[in-house]
Amino acid sequence: MELSHVSRGTTQSSEKPVIGVLLVHGLNGSRRDLEELEMMLQDRGMVTNNMLLPGHGVHVREMLSLGWHHWADAVRDELNALKQRCDVVFLVGHSLGGALILHIAAHEDVAGIVTMCAPLHMHPLTHFAVRIAKHFVPLVPTIREDVRDPDARRRYTRDVYHWTPMRPVESMLQFLPTLRAELPQVNAPALIMTSLHDHVVPARDGREIYRHIGSKEKHLVTFHHSYHVIMKDYDREEVFSKTTAFILRHASKAKPHTVKNTDRTAS
Repeated sequence: MELSHVSRGTTQSSEKPVIGVLLVHGLNGSRRDLEELEMMLQDRGMVTNNMLLPGHGVHVREMLSLGWHHWADAVRDELNALKQRCDVVFLVGHSLGGALILHIAAHEDVAGIVTMCAPLHMHPLTHFAVRIAKHFVPLVPTIREDVRDPDARRRYTRDVYHWTPMRPVESMLQFLPTLRAELPQVNAPALIMTSLHDHVVPARDGREIYRHIGSKEKHLVTFHHSYHVIMKDYDREEVFSKTTAFILRHASKAKPHTVKNTDRTAS
């Protein structure tokens, strides 16, 4: 576990909560995916944990035996650790990370969630292709990230993965019906981002999350210039500003979390 912290987060007055933000990247992603957003949140005095999902940051074959439940357990563990240091904690997730934070928010107390292009159904052909491919090849080549901005494609280089593991993808797809059933259990304020030209997760998934999530306060933002990886694409500045504004707005209204250990650990 790696926590990033800036000094302003520890010197806030007693009237202001210590804000924690857990950032969760997508499948085949890395900490670099949400690095710029993390820096912006730190500049506003927040405690951040830009976590690395199990099986990532190493050779892609290390992921073949892992799946949804390993990732969900890791997100829950990092959330509980961050709660030990912060008054209120927000979850931010892209793609698979967005689905994971929806699942966690259905069962854990959080101050708010921000999902970016989170899957709920995926494209029908994706399910068919994964079911067939897993019987023949464990890994499928990844051509490039789904980014529209050509300058961004050159600026952001993939660190590790040029292959996508099929069985971990299947584990996510198999859990999506359960996730759909859990949406009414999510009651934290929610900012749901989707992209009209996303080639990985259809925009209708975001609209369905918005319709069925149990949150009384929820916001749907649809971007029209980016593809799937919106935090690296044409709309990235708006992604950053809307996320930051959402967290700051709801942090002042959120009730401090109750933690099992009343003495917050220092690290």
